[in-house]
Amino acid sequence: MNTKRRSNWYIYLITFVITGVLLFIVSQALLSSYYSSQQAQNVNDQQNHGTIFVPDSNYNFTMLLMLGKSIDATPDYYMTLTYRADKSQFTVMPYLGNSYIGGSTLKGAYNSGGAESVMRAISAGTGIEINKYIRFTASTAVQLFDTVGNTTLSVPKNIKYENDDHTLTIINSGTSIFSGKQLYEYLSLPDYGEKDMQYPCKVHATAISSFINQNFTDISESSLDEYMDFIIGFTSTNITEQDYLSKKAALLYSFDDAPTPCDYYIPYGDLSGNEYVISEGSVDSIKDIVNR
Repeated sequence: MNTKRRSNWYIYLITFVITGVLLFIVSQALLSSYYSSQQAQNVNDQQNHGTIFVPDSNYNFTMLLMLGKSIDATPDYYMTLTYRADKSQFTVMPYLGNSYIGGSTLKGAYNSGGAESVMRAISAGTGIEINKYIRFTASTAVQLFDTVGNTTLSVPKNIKYENDDHTLTIINSGTSIFSGKQLYEYLSLPDYGEKDMQYPCKVHATAISSFINQNFTDISESSLDEYMDFIIGFTSTNITEQDYLSKKAALLYSFDDAPTPCDYYIPYGDLSGNEYVISEGSVDSIKDIVNR
């Protein structure tokens, strides 16, 4: 007796359907991954060009910068750096060591309680929140200056100064390119041959704002990471990596947005004995710069 062989067509149909479904799922997953990556790239590109991410005042801050010869010595030079993310603007404000503000001179505040006391004094005297600082020494300042790049400065007159070891520091007038060591020497001269006691502040303000404008405009993310890694790792600072990461996108935007992102303001006042008392009018100007 002849028997007919059963057809297994339905098995092939089921296999075909299952294979089709699996291929569809895999293709959708791959397409989803591709479009997600493209979307993320587009977002990054748009952020870099300022079409989506535009920093607001939540990214603003004011921090304290200090410079002294060594880590054990009281800093000789003090400066605040204000960042207005909503304006893409940085402002440096140099202070004399004997500046009296917030109930103390800045050197006196440092000797009594370190960087935290200096920040409290300036904050108390101006009403501006300052809770981050960087303290540079001669070696860390020179290394950072050299890592970032040379700075071109215009020196108004010849300067000759005899150092403690009886060597001479000579800086010629005119426009010159300053290496890291030369820039540090220029900033740390105790006497510029001027009767104006605020003249060192003018030197510091113009030099540091020029250093920022010439070297940080259109800075790459990798370079900014490198500089901040050095600051966090090798200077005395309370800035953490998380602090930096929380501000990085805004900083990159601002350095890309403005051709000259940094300006300066020099707090003024009057000499009272050995103390330089910051005036109320200058405090009002400082508040205006930070809050305008």
